[in-house]
Amino acid sequence: MNRHSIPKKIAVINDLSGYGRCSLAVAVPVISALGVQACPVPTAILSNHTGFPSEYKYDFTDHMTPYMEAWEQLKIHFDGILTGYMNYDAQVRATAAFISKFKKDDTVVFVDPAMADHGRLYRGFSMDYVNYVKDRLIKQATVIKPNITEACLLTGYDYNEVVEATGDHTMRRLKSCLINIIGELKELGPTDIVITGVDRGERILNTLADENGVRFISVKKTGHNRPGTGDIFSSIVASSLLLGMSLEHAVRKACDFIAVAIAISEEAGTPVAEGVMFEKVMSRLSATADQAKYIRR
Repeated sequence: MNRHSIPKKIAVINDLSGYGRCSLAVAVPVISALGVQACPVPTAILSNHTGFPSEYKYDFTDHMTPYMEAWEQLKIHFDGILTGYMNYDAQVRATAAFISKFKKDDTVVFVDPAMADHGRLYRGFSMDYVNYVKDRLIKQATVIKPNITEACLLTGYDYNEVVEATGDHTMRRLKSCLINIIGELKELGPTDIVITGVDRGERILNTLADENGVRFISVKKTGHNRPGTGDIFSSIVASSLLLGMSLEHAVRKACDFIAVAIAISEEAGTPVAEGVMFEKVMSRLSATADQAKYIRR
């Protein structure tokens, strides 16, 4: 087999929710559709995500290390490592150890520090956890994708200052805030950064930074905020980077896909808790020749 035809491999560390279209249940098919081999590491197994009234949950924390050690014995090389939501310090420790063992010079480590939104931490999390993620995961990352709340928590930036700045129609104040936050995040270790989730009424502003500087991508809202869109976003961007896309084109690809998936879900009347009908638009992600124009020169 020609070595160029062998799919890239990415380890995906996240929970598995059987119903509700989020976490590994969306990451694996989305990554596969892009022509990348998804290798899941479950942190927990749930009947459905926690946005429903009840769920069954099996904690996989104690099994993560032996699971990962089995891969180490096989001497598997991963081109990428993608981390998502974690519940406990022990999961962070196991993941940090995995990155340390499997990260090579050419490995893309994509960290989504999923722990907060709308100006506050998720239930059960504290600033101790924020600092733990910062020290154990963020410093090992190549790319991080915090939303604006998480970006403020990781840097100590005033979230309310960002919210106030969204009212400036010229976006001058808002862009200044985001550039300052980007600068502080880069000092933590990652080379590439994507900040998502700045709500500007009818639009969402995403900010990205890499070797080419800081850019802003504004996307029109096409419906409600839905579970799983962050997982889809991370999966598309991480996989696209492995395929050689620039960060900007990877982010635009993710934004466009999610906007269409949300619009179709709204039109179909899909309950918000059930996420987005990404299955209907998977053909947009096929790893075809049209990606060649996005390859880094």
